[in-house]
Amino acid sequence: MASKLVVTHLSHDLQAKKSFVSFVWSDDPTKRLGLEVPFGTSLDDVEAEAAKAVGSLAAELKDSELVLPPD
Repeated sequence: MASKLVVTHLSHDLQAKKSFVSFVWSDDPTKRLGLEVPFGTSLDDVEAEAAKAVGSLAAELKDSELVLPPD
């Protein structure tokens, strides 16, 4: 069974005008993730915006190249 990402926090940085969601994995709470969502995201919209943020991260990672730093 796939793990669930549980939204634990929604925070707003008023000075920087940025908002963030924090997640933990349901089967391993030591694994954490924080992602930016549109500024001012409400509690009513957090699930949809969090899903979009995770989807964007997944797409970015899929298209990324993993490289080792030079010696």
